[in-house]
Amino acid sequence: MTELDIEGQKDPFRRERNEAGAAGGNALLVLSRMTVSRHDADCPTSSPITDCPPSSGAWFSVVLESYACTPDALSKLSTPPPKVPHTIH
Repeated sequence: MTELDIEGQKDPFRRERNEAGAAGGNALLVLSRMTVSRHDADCPTSSPITDCPPSSGAWFSVVLESYACTPDALSKLSTPPPKVPHTIH
């Protein structure tokens, strides 16, 4: 999957999320790993891919997993962990 496929759409995994819901799932986990980085000198990695037409950006290996989670598990997934203050030694 290209970087533009992932970042250039409002809801890139809508179909998969709907399929997971139809099968009884209520959580979709998207695992991605970059397989090919950007090779376009006119589009540095610091720029959003949507600012770099016609480049499609990096390529990713994407695996989707769906789960049927309990309401308690879902609430824990949607709650960010508390921030831990960093101390400098």
